[in-house]
Amino acid sequence: MVKKKITVSIDKPVVDSAKLALLKKGKTMSDYIERTLRSLSTSSILNDICEELNLNCRYVTGEEVERQRPDLTGKVLSEMEVREMRDERSSRLS
Repeated sequence: MVKKKITVSIDKPVVDSAKLALLKKGKTMSDYIERTLRSLSTSSILNDICEELNLNCRYVTGEEVERQRPDLTGKVLSEMEVREMRDERSSRLS
C-alpha cells in the first residue's frame, strides 16, 4: 500500500499526551490516525447499510467494548453467571 504524507495542526500538549499514551501501547501516531480514519469510513458504510435495511444500528468501538467489560480479575464464574452477564450485555447493545 502506498503511503501519503499529510500535514495537520494540533496543539502541542495534545500531541505530547497522545504520543506518550501511544508509546505505552507500542503504537505510533501514524498508526493511530490511520486506524481512526479507516474506522470513520467503515462506520459510514455500516450506517448506510443500516439505513438502507431500516435497522437501528450503532457502531461500537473497541474502546467502548473494553470500558463496558466488568472487572472479573480473580473471579470464578458458573456457566449460568456467564450466561446472565452475556444476556445483560446483549440487551444493552440492542
